[in-house]
Amino acid sequence: MKLIATIVILCLATVSSFSQQLQINIKEGSDKPNTESEHLYLLEIKNDSKATANFTIKTTNVNCNEIDSERQTVLNHKALSKTSKREQSSYSLQPEAALEFYVKTMRPINTKLNTWNCTQVQAVNSNGRPISNTITIKSLIPDPKDQH
Repeated sequence: MKLIATIVILCLATVSSFSQQLQINIKEGSDKPNTESEHLYLLEIKNDSKATANFTIKTTNVNCNEIDSERQTVLNHKALSKTSKREQSSYSLQPEAALEFYVKTMRPINTKLNTWNCTQVQAVNSNGRPISNTITIKSLIPDPKDQH
């Protein structure tokens, strides 16, 4: 019985140690007016674990809580390297290190105005499993005619 309990505890400890080793924070929001079609957000990811983390940044359109679905829209988005501002497919981060990167949101032509978008950002491992917290960037797509 002690052996089974020990194995269960070791499994739980292993799962929890790998479940969220990275921490994402928004460092700077976009400084462009909401009426612009493209926005850059500066984010930072920190590796709080004792092992090197290999991951990709996943950006996804998600449902905005507390906003009716007909008042929501889909944006294009991607993660960019801070230094080159080019799309980067994978990252490697040493223990206790941090990395800054951009998330770029782009409004497609003919996007419905006076709507909202929520873009979820998280780090995922090679199996597509989240290994970080989740950050949500909420964007308004205003009608320029309504701007004063």
